Amino acid sequence: MNYQEAAPQIIDAVGGTGNVDNVTHCMTRLRFVLRDDGKADDGKVKNVAGVMGVTRKGGQYQLIIGPNVASLYDVVEKLLPAAGQEQTEEQTVKHKKDGKAIFEQVLDYISGSLTPLIPILLVASLCKTVGVVLGPSLLGLVTENSDIYQLFTFVGDAGFYFLPVFIGWSAARKLKSSIPIGMLLGAVMLYPNFMQMAEDGVSFSVYGIPTMLQNYSSTVLPMILTIAAMSFVEKFWKRYTPDVLKVFLIPFGTLLVMLPLTLIIFGPLGGFLGVYIGEALIALNTFARPLAVCVVGATFAFIVMTGMHPVLFTYLFTTFPALGYDNFLMPGILAASWAGTGVALACVYKFKSKEKKTLTFGYVVTWFLGGVGEPLLYGLNVPYKTPFVAGTIAGAITGLIAGILNLTGHVLNISNGIYGLAGFVGGSTYNYIVLGVTVTAGLISGFVVMLFFKLDEGLVKE
Repeated sequence: MNYQEAAPQIIDAVGGTGNVDNVTHCMTRLRFVLRDDGKADDGKVKNVAGVMGVTRKGGQYQLIIGPNVASLYDVVEKLLPAAGQEQTEEQTVKHKKDGKAIFEQVLDYISGSLTPLIPILLVASLCKTVGVVLGPSLLGLVTENSDIYQLFTFVGDAGFYFLPVFIGWSAARKLKSSIPIGMLLGAVMLYPNFMQMAEDGVSFSVYGIPTMLQNYSSTVLPMILTIAAMSFVEKFWKRYTPDVLKVFLIPFGTLLVMLPLTLIIFGPLGGFLGVYIGEALIALNTFARPLAVCVVGATFAFIVMTGMHPVLFTYLFTTFPALGYDNFLMPGILAASWAGTGVALACVYKFKSKEKKTLTFGYVVTWFLGGVGEPLLYGLNVPYKTPFVAGTIAGAITGLIAGILNLTGHVLNISNGIYGLAGFVGGSTYNYIVLGVTVTAGLISGFVVMLFFKLDEGLVKE
């Protein structure tokens, strides 16, 4: 494909530069958000050499290009006006009127913020998998003190620990806001002294307003909320700042406003949400344990997104040594994990694209061997939406089965994948039978439930 020739032809065929509101790309598609879809000429677009097809989905005009789409995107982007070009009032009103519903826009924002992180999550998962496979947990080729084991463990952990910084980049990029300030806000939440103060329970205030410090490592929702708010704050400063002061006042003013919003409102909001959900589940377990296991199976993926699953783990670490077993959290987490795997396998079956089949199966392998489920969550469930819903339903079904049959963990273990099964070693033969039933129920229910849902391959914006 001759990108220099194809790019101007494509822009002309979609209605010219004035009709392009935004352009992005995923692994195989060039995705336009047009101000007037009626101006795009499908036939003219398809006649451009290298364009394999056209589709209109999710408020986007999508050109199927193939794996070389990134090179074409680079040329197209250079031919378009600056991202901050103002629309006329008529165009703005029309765009809002013809735009997606607010709910769809929210999902689009979340998906567009998480999907670019797939390479990080996938590579981090593979590094953790390498460490696990080579280490004493599996093949025993290296010890936990060996350099190679520690190296891959460090890299694997870093990929998830610094999620707030990565999301600061991807979410700001999605909303066309300041990427450096977005990353800085993520870094502030992970600053070592800040993290230590949160661990020690030290009181802290922002501009004299007290806030509750928390550990934000590996969290997603706090930064998703933060960058969404930052996009509006930055637009305000861009609009009212004199030209002579814009160089420093826009980024500095944005940061000054966002610090209290991030540390007082959006950061703790995600944390409080997880805390209240965790405490509600713990309370539910005291009088309706099978139902509590069912709810854990249904909601655990969401709890992981809030980054507050440590609340549940703290309860587990406190109660397990005293009781010597757990028939609440470990069975619920197991149910959610295997039900989600069943959903993923159904997606592998339903996907038409070989690339998506391979990528999704890779997520399953990294979960099974590496014990890391984030690629499945952020690479499949959230972007495509329906797998998340299917996983919730199947997780509830599987959790209810585990709760009713009284599946019990006898070894304190919060590992995932194949390693999670080790937590249920011990007890009677009946417990092993229930373990097999639970795993089978998770795989089957996840697979079957997902078959009833539509899987829209055009939703993802990597």
